[in-house]
Amino acid sequence: KGETLPDPLDANGCFLPVVSDFSGKYLKDADKEIIKHLKNAGRLVDSSNLLHSYPHCWRSDTPLIYRAVPSWFIKVESFKDKLVKNNNQTYWVPAYVKEKRFHNWLENAHDWAISRNR
Repeated sequence: KGETLPDPLDANGCFLPVVSDFSGKYLKDADKEIIKHLKNAGRLVDSSNLLHSYPHCWRSDTPLIYRAVPSWFIKVESFKDKLVKNNNQTYWVPAYVKEKRFHNWLENAHDWAISRNR
């Protein structure tokens, strides 16, 4: 909340100078070096190979990189009761939407991320 997120990668997935040992190196190409670095520092807990599927971009067929990005949220849970009350005053066609589908959705509403990034 209000703090900047650590983001050691540039737009191409290469480490920035803040990660001095791997600066400029593409993150997937640095895997073995990172493991070696952790082992030499006595911080490696385990190293093994697992065969698994990994998501790739449908356009370029390159591996997707998951990263923390800033997001905006609406604190829906703080005014959920007001939403339910207003829903009860609304004329719905068909009527079952009021008591069933939409009401249930409002009753179970959670804080909402409005700044999705893909």
